[in-house]
Amino acid sequence: MLIRYCLLALLGVVTYGCTAVTDEVRETVEYAFKTQQDAELSSEEIENFPYTSLYAQWEEKPRTLIVLGFIDKPNDRHFITAEKETLVIRNGRIVRTQNLNRDLLAASNLEQDPLQCIVNQPNDCESRWQRNYDYQMQERTFSRTVVSQFSVVEEQTLEMPFGKVNATLVQEKGRFELSGETFTNRFWIESDGHVVKSEQQLFPGETSLTLTQVTWIGRDYSNKAAK
Repeated sequence: MLIRYCLLALLGVVTYGCTAVTDEVRETVEYAFKTQQDAELSSEEIENFPYTSLYAQWEEKPRTLIVLGFIDKPNDRHFITAEKETLVIRNGRIVRTQNLNRDLLAASNLEQDPLQCIVNQPNDCESRWQRNYDYQMQERTFSRTVVSQFSVVEEQTLEMPFGKVNATLVQEKGRFELSGETFTNRFWIESDGHVVKSEQQLFPGETSLTLTQVTWIGRDYSNKAAK
């Protein structure tokens, strides 16, 4: 489980280059946890926060702040906590985890994930997707085949931590083939394909994880936030 108090004790974190996490960033994150059960940065703190970050929350658990540590090819973003718990995210989807109670080790056929095209290239995008997931649970490894069907629900205006944003809600209805268990994931995607929020179930029989964008270095939301 992602820890509640995500204090940035990682001294070697990098974002595209070799930018170290500073004392100022640590102080900002520590302040967010001083008096609140859930992590929450103020508007001013969000504006001045120099790293890409997300709120992460398992169902019925406190919300945590996780920060981008580094990016791997092709475009895998490693979000890391102070306890070195890691979520690896590609195109808004969690594709690997590390140091959780249960870990997602690998996912196949990621290049065919409809999240990459369903909003901005719908006519050329397959709505059905099959892949294999490898999990580690209690030191045992399992492989599961998952089949999903995607649909575009509607465009929505979201109240995000950084302001309002227009996004398209995409729903993924999936099935773990061996057990027959079904699940529903939801992704809120901007017009250029960028995912700003999601609700994802990683493991059979487990609760879902909600990810909400707090800051994203390189994307300008100043005009949107002012509306």
